[in-house]
Amino acid sequence: MASMRRIVGAVAVLAALSAPALGEARRASKGPYAEAGIGATQFLGTGGEYSALGPSFAIRIGYDLFSFLSLGARIDTSMHEATVPPPPEGEYFQLYTGAAEARLGFNVWHLGVFADAGVGGSYMSTNILEKVDILEPGEKFTLMFSGGGGMEYQLQNRHYAFGLAGMWSTYPSFGDGTPISAITARAYLRYTY
Repeated sequence: MASMRRIVGAVAVLAALSAPALGEARRASKGPYAEAGIGATQFLGTGGEYSALGPSFAIRIGYDLFSFLSLGARIDTSMHEATVPPPPEGEYFQLYTGAAEARLGFNVWHLGVFADAGVGGSYMSTNILEKVDILEPGEKFTLMFSGGGGMEYQLQNRHYAFGLAGMWSTYPSFGDGTPISAITARAYLRYTY
């Protein structure tokens, strides 16, 4: 009986010594990354009056300069039904954006929290919003500024992370005197090499 207790005790001590400490942070991958996301975009104010909530898709690439700072680029698109007074009816438009981004964040165990900001350009696929003075005649391009944040969960394989994020964007050239803005919510998968 005493020898059985010693064996069980020895196994318990070996298991405790070989297991990582509970509070120990798991090292995340650092370096080049790629990210793909899907979500929804809603214009605010006047832009929201004349466009419906639409699906959005984004691809991001970049490099983690430090464990807390990343620089990268994104391309994204969203598709919306134009809800302008008829005629026409059932018209859709797409918004295409390319931007440079910076991201600040930190990880605690499996979870990461971050804030990001971007600047770039956007292109509207059609002139349907000219009818309600959101676009000037022939206008399809604008600067774009964005800011947002989110959180991600790092999988056991340290190269992969799933995340949820939100972003606010403004388009200074679009709008009837006041730039239109939009909010986007997305889920994404990130791979860091």
